[in-house]
Amino acid sequence: MSVIALVFMFAWMSRKNAGYPIGGSKAVVRLIVERFRALGGTLRLMAKADEILVENNVAVGVRLADGETIHADWVISAADGHATIYDLLGGKYRDEAIDQFYEKQQVFPSYLQVSIGVAQDLSAEPGLLSRCMTEPLRLDPETLLHDVPLRIFHYDPTFAPPGKTAVTAFLPTYNYAYWLDLERSDTKRYVAEKQRVAEAVIATLDRRMPGIRERIETIDVSTPASVVRFTGNWKGSMEGFLPTPGTGFGTRRQTLPGLGRFRMVGQWVQPGGGLPSGLMTARGAIRAICRNDHVPFVPKSASGVDQAA
Repeated sequence: MSVIALVFMFAWMSRKNAGYPIGGSKAVVRLIVERFRALGGTLRLMAKADEILVENNVAVGVRLADGETIHADWVISAADGHATIYDLLGGKYRDEAIDQFYEKQQVFPSYLQVSIGVAQDLSAEPGLLSRCMTEPLRLDPETLLHDVPLRIFHYDPTFAPPGKTAVTAFLPTYNYAYWLDLERSDTKRYVAEKQRVAEAVIATLDRRMPGIRERIETIDVSTPASVVRFTGNWKGSMEGFLPTPGTGFGTRRQTLPGLGRFRMVGQWVQPGGGLPSGLMTARGAIRAICRNDHVPFVPKSASGVDQAA
């Protein structure tokens, strides 16, 4: 599966159908938001949904954490799949196949990310660098790392002012529960553990570029607890379900048994995850809604020109 994914990536990039957007995923999202608002859409931020409202087995809206109710002709959830099915809908619209999939299917790991702001131009370095550690890094009781992958964002001018560089270390772990429990039970130790991991990354970076430690201006460490707090992703997963030989890259169904006028989109219905899966599955959901409501599915470009459906 790893080889197939690599071949796909090279093929997409060769055909100019994939690449790195300057500004990162935020730049992609910004364009979508601008287009959405230009079409008359309303975007609500910092508004957590607590419940999907259902009447006579038809989704009719959502209730927010502050008690506000928003009614809708259709409800589309791009939120965490497990939370959508078992929390927002109370587990009422599922079957054995869904339960089995969430119980047995492997998900992408969670991660710690050490982000560093360096007062130095690192454009002479590779954009992606992997460094072996002098001693293995015990990330948590179940995770031992022998090398640190570093992304050096000198190729994106939006990430740091001129003469400075953003550097990140992405450290995967399946032991998300350790970090959640630590954050809840022992805040002081939780902070100390983040500092310990950051120091190990900085020491590794300093061996590659002696003296860089003195030029570090800012450090931030995200843990699986941070991922869960900000995204709500089940198990702190970075990209939902992991493609395996048994599942491949096939899209999961976007509907739930017995529930009408409802669709799920995003990384929990498209193994492989990531931002592109959200866009592709959302397009499929809108196409299905248009077909159900007898509305022509004719996407238009930002210039108003009709595109192939």
